[in-house]
Amino acid sequence: MANELKLFKKSDADKIVSFGMNYKLMEIDASFTDNRICNYSQAGNAFTMFVNGKPSFAFGLVVLWNGVAEGWVIASQNIFDVKFLAAKTIVNKMLEVCKKNKIKRLQTSVKAEFKEGVRFATWLGMEIEGLKKNYGPDGSDYYQLARIFK
Repeated sequence: MANELKLFKKSDADKIVSFGMNYKLMEIDASFTDNRICNYSQAGNAFTMFVNGKPSFAFGLVVLWNGVAEGWVIASQNIFDVKFLAAKTIVNKMLEVCKKNKIKRLQTSVKAEFKEGVRFATWLGMEIEGLKKNYGPDGSDYYQLARIFK
């Protein structure tokens, strides 16, 4: 299996969505192509992992202002074939990008029903700060999570 990490391009997200998302209910949110958070990632702050030539998952951050960033991950259903590679790649690269950008607060929103996503965010060191009711494009609730770097 050939794996290659590349700088993220917006078209990577479209391809990931077309393969089928890692969580079926996320496909609704991902279908809103104009407002995906990943579209706002600055150069060098977002990456796509290609597995056998196809984008499997992408991740990155959007610097909101000095010291604060919004993190994001978008993954196809084949991420489960490379889940350990994905976890290792995301955690290591996100820490590197946070350090490069002098991030003090990394935050993210995760659909409340997406238990695996919430568990992954907490594994990344994030804590749930609250529930954002009716937040998603489909009216679903999301958790706000954040990790504070000292």
